[in-house]
Amino acid sequence: MKKVFNAALALFAISLPALAQAGMKDTAPAFEPTMNEVVVTATRSPENIRAIPAKVEVIDSREIKQTVGDTLTDQLKKNSSIGVIQYPGALSGIGIRGFRPEFSGITKHSLILINGRPAGATNLATILTDDVERIEILKGPASSLYGGEAMGGVVNIITKKHTGKLTGMAEAGAGSFKSNFQKAALGGALGKGFDFDIFARRFEQADDFRMGNGETRAHTTYQTRNGYFRLGSDLGQNWRLDASASLYQGRDIETPGDTFDGDDKSGHKDIDHYGLDLTVGGKLGNNNRLTVRTYKTNETSKSYKHYTGWSTPVQVTPYRSYDSDIDWLGIQLKDEYTWDIQRFIFGVDYQNIDKVSRSYNQDGTRKAPYSPDEGRENWAGYVETVWKLMDKRLTATAGGRYDSFDVKTKETPYKTDFTPNSATFSTFSPRAGLNYLFDGGIRLHSTIGKAFVPPTAAQLAGYSERVVGSVTMITRGNANLNPESSLTYDFGAGFERPKQGLAMDLTFFHTRVDDKITSVTSGNITTYVNSLSAKMEGLETNFSYDIGAPLDWNRSLTFFVNSTHMFKAEEEQADHTMKDIHNVAKYTIDYGVKYDDGMFDGKLQCRTQGKMKDTDWNAAGYPEVEYPSFTVADLMVGVNFLEHQRLTLKVGNLFDKYYYEKKGYPLPGRAVYVNYRYEF
Repeated sequence: MKKVFNAALALFAISLPALAQAGMKDTAPAFEPTMNEVVVTATRSPENIRAIPAKVEVIDSREIKQTVGDTLTDQLKKNSSIGVIQYPGALSGIGIRGFRPEFSGITKHSLILINGRPAGATNLATILTDDVERIEILKGPASSLYGGEAMGGVVNIITKKHTGKLTGMAEAGAGSFKSNFQKAALGGALGKGFDFDIFARRFEQADDFRMGNGETRAHTTYQTRNGYFRLGSDLGQNWRLDASASLYQGRDIETPGDTFDGDDKSGHKDIDHYGLDLTVGGKLGNNNRLTVRTYKTNETSKSYKHYTGWSTPVQVTPYRSYDSDIDWLGIQLKDEYTWDIQRFIFGVDYQNIDKVSRSYNQDGTRKAPYSPDEGRENWAGYVETVWKLMDKRLTATAGGRYDSFDVKTKETPYKTDFTPNSATFSTFSPRAGLNYLFDGGIRLHSTIGKAFVPPTAAQLAGYSERVVGSVTMITRGNANLNPESSLTYDFGAGFERPKQGLAMDLTFFHTRVDDKITSVTSGNITTYVNSLSAKMEGLETNFSYDIGAPLDWNRSLTFFVNSTHMFKAEEEQADHTMKDIHNVAKYTIDYGVKYDDGMFDGKLQCRTQGKMKDTDWNAAGYPEVEYPSFTVADLMVGVNFLEHQRLTLKVGNLFDKYYYEKKGYPLPGRAVYVNYRYEF
C-alpha cells in the first residue's frame, strides 16, 4: 500500500503542470459550483464544500436548534452517524470511521477543534453547542494539516460572531426529571470599529432520570453553567483583532456506576473548563493574508467517592478521591497566498500540554496517583496547495506536515515507584486529493493520506514497579517507539440538484493502521512495542430530498438519511489473528423528516445503531459480548409567533426505548422539554 501511495503522489505531481497549462489556456468563463456553502476545515482556508476533495459534513445552526441534546456528542451522533460512547454523569467521546470512541486522555484518534484550534477538552460532554454557528466534520485523515490525533477525522466547532446590528435573545425552559434552564445572548456592533458577543446559560437536572424500562436510575442529577464572551475590532481597513473567553462549570455531577453493582459504587464530580483566545489577521497585499492566533485552555476535574473497598463496597461520607489538571498552550501562524488558479497555505503550529494528577485517602491526606504527571511539546510546519484547473471544474489539493514531539513523564509528589524520563520523535504526514464537478450536479471526489497518533508519555518514558508476591514487576516505557500510523484512501460520488431539492453522496473509505502500540511481557518486565495493525473499511451515505423545492412551495418538507456502514473494523491480536474492534457498531443510521414554513417547524429524527462487541468486565474470564442493536427517536416541534417569540417542544427517546451505548450504563427513557424564547 505504501508503494501505491507513493506512486499516486508521483503521478499527481507529474500531472500538475499539464493540468495547470490546460486550465490557463481555457478562455471560457470559469465554472462555478451551484451551491455556495463555504467550509474552512478541509484546507484551513475558505473553500466551497462542493469543490473540495475531502469528505466534509456540516451541521448548521438550524440543525443544532432542532436537535434534542445540548452537547457536542448529541449533535454528532444524531446528525453525522459518528460512533459514540456516552455515560450518565457528563462523560462522552467519539470515534470516526471505525476507530473506537475515546473519552479521556490527551492522545486520541479523532481531533476536536474550536474555531480551528485544539479544543483543549478530553471529555466532550463539557462542550456545549448553544453559542455555535455550525459544526464542520471532516471524515478521514487530516494529519497533513492538524498533526497528531487527526487519524479518523476532525470536528471543527465554529462559534457565532455578530458584527452587524445589535441582536439578542433570552430563553427559559423546563422538563422531565425536574430539569430547568435559562440562557441569554447579546451581540453586534458596539460603536465604530468594535463588535462583541456575550452568552450565558444555566442548566439543572434536579431529579434522577427514569430509564426506558420504567425504573429510576439513582445518582444521576447534575448542574452545569457555561458562558462565552468575544470582543472584536477592525484595525484599519484590512486587519482585525478578536479576543474571546469561554467557561464551563459542572457541579455535583452524580456518577451512578455500573448497574451490575446496583447503587453501591456511586460518586460525583465537579468539572471546570475554560478557554482564552487572541487572534489577529489581515492582508499583507492583494493576494496574501496572515493570521496569528494564541490560545490557553484548562480542564480540571475533581472526583468524589461515596464508598470504600471494591469487591464489597461500604458506603461512607463522600470524600475527594482524585483530581486532574490539564493545561493546553498554543500558537498558530498561518499565511495564505492566492493566485487565479492556485492557493498556498503555509503555517507553523506550537502546542504545549501539561497534565497533573492527584489522589487522596479517605481522611483527606495525599497519596500517589495511578499515573505520573506528564507533558507534551509539539512544533510543526505545514503547507497545503489548492489548484483550480480545467475552468475550475477540477480542484486538486496536495500538502504535508512535519511534526516534532518532546514527551516526558515528570517528578510526581508521593509517587516513588517510577523514574521521570523523556523521549523525542518526529514524523511527516502527506495528503492529496482530487474533486471534479460535472454539469448536471454530479461530483466525483477522492483523497489519499497518511496520519499518525503519538505515543503517550507512559508508553515512551514511563517507569513503575509493583510487588506481586516475592517478585517485583516492572513496567518500562520504550523511547524508541514510533507513532501509530495510518494510510487512508477514499473515493465517492455526489449529486445535487437544488431546484429539485435533491442532494446525495456515497463515499467508500479504506484505512490500514500500522505500528499499533501494544504491551509485551518478558519475565518480570513489561514494555511497549510497535507490532500490530488494524483495518477499517466502510461506506458513508448522505441523502436529502426536499419535496417543497420542485413543487415551488414556500415551505420545505425534507426527508434525510446520514449513515455509516462498516464492512470491516478489525485489529490484530498478539497471536496475529484479527478481531473486531470493540465499541464500533456494524452500522449507524440517522434518518427522519423535517418541516419548516417560517412559522411552524418540526423534526422527527431516528438513530439506529447496529450490533457491536465489547468485553464484559463483570463476568468470570472477561468474555467478549455483543451488544444488541437499537433505534431511538426524537421529536421537535416549534412555533414562531408575534415576530420575536418562539415556543418549542422537544421529546427525547420518544418511544421510551431502554438502551445503552456502554453495557451497565443505560441512558434516559422518554424525556419532555418545553422552552420559550424571545429574540430581536
